[in-house]
Amino acid sequence: MRTLSFDIRGDLGLFKKPYSPMSPVSFPLPPPPSVLGMLGAVLGLGKEDYHQALGWEQVRIAVGLRAPVRVFRAALNLLQTKDGTDGYFRPRAGQNTHTQVPCELLREPSFRIYVAGLPDALADELADVLRAGRSAYTVTLGLANCLADLRWVGDDIAEPVKARDQQGQDGSVWEASTAVPLAPGLRIRYEEARRYHRLRIPACMDGQRVVHRYQEIVLAEDGQPIRGQGGMGVLYAVGSDFIAFL
Repeated sequence: MRTLSFDIRGDLGLFKKPYSPMSPVSFPLPPPPSVLGMLGAVLGLGKEDYHQALGWEQVRIAVGLRAPVRVFRAALNLLQTKDGTDGYFRPRAGQNTHTQVPCELLREPSFRIYVAGLPDALADELADVLRAGRSAYTVTLGLANCLADLRWVGDDIAEPVKARDQQGQDGSVWEASTAVPLAPGLRIRYEEARRYHRLRIPACMDGQRVVHRYQEIVLAEDGQPIRGQGGMGVLYAVGSDFIAFL
């Protein structure tokens, strides 16, 4: 399975959880629908078109941390533009049109993204654009003001991995450099002195912003590989990395 990989980083990020509209808190990583939005921005696809163009039903996304998860909280000073400003977004005289919204943001987030299942023509175009260090639209990490930098990594084939134990015998021990989806028969080997996130994320969303599938995942906060057992068919080898698609 052809898989493209690239790194994305920035000073700030906010991938808002749906249950926190008034005081946003962030997922620790971009969910697959957010990654599709990034790909649409790189390729210059409109917000109404990129889901179908990229094949939201069959595209597969894996996300790994390139830096530990760090968050901080700040109040964003927002401007009420619906009826509190003129055509140039200047506050109307005598009106207090600002409001402070407390937010949880990711600090200096950095991720490695793996994308598989794209149509061949789009995969070729995406690889060419990323190699050249270009994008059609500005790519962000969630919010519009959380600007992102992209770096091309590679174009590889993802091969299913048969897990082996430490002695090289057939077994069920594996190690993944990305977030891992929880599945029947899969067990995470939680290690002492490490912190893990276990959370439910939207994994598949159509062009009408309707989520068709949620996925429970585990993510190591320090960005180091996750070890586990069972759940055969979850892990793939891409170059020297072992990854799990969400």
